[in-house]
Amino acid sequence: MEMLFTNIDFWHWLIFGSVLIIIEIFAWSTFFLWMGVSAIIVGALLKVNPDLSGNTQLLIFAFLSVSTIYIAKKFFKVETVDAQLNERSSRHIGNIYTVAEVTNNGTKVQVGDSLWLATGTDMVVGQKVKVVDTDSTTLIVEAIK
Repeated sequence: MEMLFTNIDFWHWLIFGSVLIIIEIFAWSTFFLWMGVSAIIVGALLKVNPDLSGNTQLLIFAFLSVSTIYIAKKFFKVETVDAQLNERSSRHIGNIYTVAEVTNNGTKVQVGDSLWLATGTDMVVGQKVKVVDTDSTTLIVEAIK
């Protein structure tokens, strides 16, 4: 293992770190970014202390990578533009809709030009209901008095 690192110079780590950061541009995960930063730090440490062994370089890189990724995930959370991106049904909470169908397969309410499954109190066609919660794609409703 030590033979692999006998000819490694600080600029190898700098190039490796730069390549990881460039990969991050295309990956959009922040994972490679922090590994790239860690590699650049190891390169800087190797420039200051050229006597670092290969195993020490690897240990420092591994420790810094794990540490920086953990800290980044904990303190720099990546948020999407729309926090409810995959929860379209939760957008309907609080809205009032009209019951369109009551069948053995379930009740459906008219939401725009589509029908959504709904559960809740006993409902009749034409009744106004308010969405109070969701369960996956099923709206949980209560009757409007």
